[in-house]
Amino acid sequence: MIELVADTDAIDFKSLRFLVVDDDHAQRYLLCKTLAGMGTARVVEAPSGHEALAILDRLGQAVDIVVTDLQMPGMDGMELIRRIGERKLPVSVIIVSCLDGVLLASAATMAQAYGVRVIGTIEKPATRAKFYSVLGHFRTPEPATAATANVMFAPSAHEVLTGISAGQIEPFFQAVVEIGSGNVVGAEALARWRHPARGVLGPEIFLPPLARAGYLDELSWIMLSMAAMEAGLWRRADLRMSVSVNVSATSLADPGYADAVTQIVTGHGLDPSEMILELTETEAILNIAAALENLTRLRIKGFGLAIDDYGVGYSSMQALSRMPFTEIKIDRSFVAAAATDPKYRLMVEHTIAVAHQLGLKTVAEGVETRTECDLLVGLGCDRIQGYLIGKPVEGSGFLRRMLDCRASLGPGMFKQLQETRQFGT
Repeated sequence: MIELVADTDAIDFKSLRFLVVDDDHAQRYLLCKTLAGMGTARVVEAPSGHEALAILDRLGQAVDIVVTDLQMPGMDGMELIRRIGERKLPVSVIIVSCLDGVLLASAATMAQAYGVRVIGTIEKPATRAKFYSVLGHFRTPEPATAATANVMFAPSAHEVLTGISAGQIEPFFQAVVEIGSGNVVGAEALARWRHPARGVLGPEIFLPPLARAGYLDELSWIMLSMAAMEAGLWRRADLRMSVSVNVSATSLADPGYADAVTQIVTGHGLDPSEMILELTETEAILNIAAALENLTRLRIKGFGLAIDDYGVGYSSMQALSRMPFTEIKIDRSFVAAAATDPKYRLMVEHTIAVAHQLGLKTVAEGVETRTECDLLVGLGCDRIQGYLIGKPVEGSGFLRRMLDCRASLGPGMFKQLQETRQFGT
């Protein structure tokens, strides 16, 4: 069940294909030489953003990682990153610049907003040690059968609703591990669309049209019911784990929401204390009074309440002061950046400290490397989830893996698997 992303010492650098973009010939030469010295045989170079984009358009998936400067005449690095995002090119990016860390962090955040995967930023001069540090975050894209076609698939809200009506939307589950005990203590239910023609589709494909049409509530109710049903099976198998489900903020405007949720959850044989409802920080709550009434009722009934994607919105502290949350989920962008950027490390450390002072649990999302995990352990984070632990899997597969792990390893399985490096698929 447990999976680890490869550390840098396990990366086959000869298999990685780099595109180095820098208008300064000497700097470009040094970058290419440094990468070649790491065992990388395939490095393409471009003196400008325009030429880099032309190479990417021509070579397509023949490039894995783009290493780019930000300050260049004509098309600079930021425009190049935007163009990569607009084209939805399947490449990762490393930003290398002489600009200070604050500006590099801003550029990385911009890139992520454009949908571009940034695996790290490097302040010049770029050394092998710096490249090794950021390359620990590189993950080869999963070989999906229709991944390239699905990138351009833009279904209408009607198509998605038809899929929901046909029972094609289902929860996949990603384990949550408690750092102190090493046990899997819960799982987050993540919506997937099992499309009859396009395979399994992620939420980036079907959530936007639903949100634009105002139908997120429908998906929220479906996920709540299906996740409760699956968790009820866990309970009957004597697996005591919580299940986390994202809820729509608009649902909280209904005064009867808390009672309806309780009826669904208990109807599947689940205790409210085994369900955590996650509210995304960036989603606006229009009726604060009704939302507070529902959230308070849910807490009284025993439900856990999490503020999701903590740190990416603009009212984090205000939300914590107003709502009866029980845990904070630290956004994966902060987790990844904290491993290499002292400023992000300080923000994560502050978040964990504030949470503990308020009596809240902290869950770090999107943990992918040992470096990130070790950092979070040192900062006192309570729980982690992400590809380091395992990919989201369908309900039956998740239950089977948990039962197999319990039978073979017993309590503290995460710690034992870390020590033995016996990670499954």
